Amino acid sequence: MRTSLLKNYFLFFVMMTILPQANYCLPDDQTTVRVLVINFDPLIPQKGNQPLHIALNWKDPHKLSDGYIEAIKEVSDGYINYKIVEWLDTDAFPVKVDGFTYTPESFVNNWEKKDGWHQPDGVDYEKLVVDYKVVDRINKNEIDELWIFGAPYMGFWESAMAGPGAFYINGGVYDSVKVDHPFVIMGFSYERGVAEMLHDLSHRTESTMARIYGGWEIDKLTTNWAKFAANEFQSKSTAAVGTCHYPPNGEKDYDYKNPRVVESNADEYLDYPNIKGITKKVSCETWGGPDYHLNYMKWWFTRIPKAAGINEDGRLNNWWEYIFNFNSYTEDGKAK
Repeated sequence: MRTSLLKNYFLFFVMMTILPQANYCLPDDQTTVRVLVINFDPLIPQKGNQPLHIALNWKDPHKLSDGYIEAIKEVSDGYINYKIVEWLDTDAFPVKVDGFTYTPESFVNNWEKKDGWHQPDGVDYEKLVVDYKVVDRINKNEIDELWIFGAPYMGFWESAMAGPGAFYINGGVYDSVKVDHPFVIMGFSYERGVAEMLHDLSHRTESTMARIYGGWEIDKLTTNWAKFAANEFQSKSTAAVGTCHYPPNGEKDYDYKNPRVVESNADEYLDYPNIKGITKKVSCETWGGPDYHLNYMKWWFTRIPKAAGINEDGRLNNWWEYIFNFNSYTEDGKAK
């Protein structure tokens, strides 16, 4: 999954000893995330036997995937490179935890009348990863991550983790799955856009970093993660980069178009760990429109620290490592 981890870790230590204020990643220091995609896109007879995403005039999952991959490469400065190993299109609805599956007719009928959805809604993830041989491919070191594309009411988590030692990343924790090591399952909807895909990863990031720092209270700026995520409204302080739902100037969930101007030191995180408290005025026009949600997500991820070395708090200065190479670190951020 990664290139020369031990070598780079040693070089990071050496460079930080010689140049403690330096902020850079090695040119060859990248992570390739190998992905298996399962696209649940059943054919709909009453809509000319078209795949569901076409029948209901939703988005092309291939284009969504391409847009997401490019966005993550951009915001991580090339540090995270997704590689789709295989794309499986399946003419099926996923099986829910009680064994229920929709038919094309029942699903479309429910969608059109906005009623009749089955409960419990959740998918049987333990069955899914066995039926589609995901466990085998993880154990053979062919893939690192699973993406599931589907529609509303198919019952996917935004992000989940399976395997012994799995932990909460804003979705189900399936630690009984018999696999060599934990792996992530991302759930994406072709009814939505790239903004929502980044949104899913943002929540995964929040959960991961809260674990690394032993918890997270938005109004207690006692850790570097809490300081990064500070927003003026909830944190009762000078804002920094904000959270998935609350931008630095936000006053409610999903407040990405708020024109309110606040002081924020968000740009300092482009030079992390050199944080001096220098602020600038920010508003929704800082990340800009017309898609304020998408542009805020990109702005937010661009400021996720990705510098070399180990911080004074004992955690890496490169938080992307924790998000994607989580199997290489303990729950408090130390290298295994």
